Amino acid sequence: MDPALADRIVARYPRASAFQRWHLRGRLHLCPYDKLLKHLTGPGNLLDVGCGFGHLAWFLNETGSRLKYYGTDIDERKIAVARASLHAAHANGPTIDRQSIDQASIDLSVIEQPAFFPGDARDAAGLPERFGNILFLDVIYLMPWELQTRMLAWAMDRLASGPDSVILVKTLDEARGFSGFRAVAEEWVMVRVLKRTRDSGALNGMRPFPEYAAFARERGFRCVIDPLGTFNPSSILRFSR
Repeated sequence: MDPALADRIVARYPRASAFQRWHLRGRLHLCPYDKLLKHLTGPGNLLDVGCGFGHLAWFLNETGSRLKYYGTDIDERKIAVARASLHAAHANGPTIDRQSIDQASIDLSVIEQPAFFPGDARDAAGLPERFGNILFLDVIYLMPWELQTRMLAWAMDRLASGPDSVILVKTLDEARGFSGFRAVAEEWVMVRVLKRTRDSGALNGMRPFPEYAAFARERGFRCVIDPLGTFNPSSILRFSR
């Protein structure tokens, strides 16, 4: 990510602790959000399940997205930080990356503020019934397989109709070799030692990708794999009808 863009996003969090800002900057550096943009083909709105600090909302805001953003996370500490960023956004007003977006094509009045909800997305009151885009970014592999499939089935039921609506799962690849061991070790430190992230029963519960494709077919969906070539080997699983 462009360092200036990362700086603007981090500036949305003046109330965050030094560690939280360090964690946030690391997420912005390690997750290739720019590669997500081409996959956000669904209409209208976006649900970010396990949104953390909600930084994807500000990345989309900075790059001119017109999607209405909703974020949920089971970690109420992170939702509190995300909601605090709304105050900074209100004070500063909407910002757009002027180097990458044609300003004449953007009506700032249609860029809505994000909304953040604590708890399980399946139980959150106030969410729309349908979403054009549903995202699980680095959260699915923290769940055992049974919970993964329940969450994916729920998302498929909440996905808006049409071929452009999409569920995106950004996930660690199945742990193999030194890079896989390193990725799991990093998760262990963040989840079990520092307790900065809440897991849902697993540290790397990833299954071979064909199992996700088979699950998708059973429910009338396609699953396409997009390898990201990141430091910790990861991919995007794109589910669509």
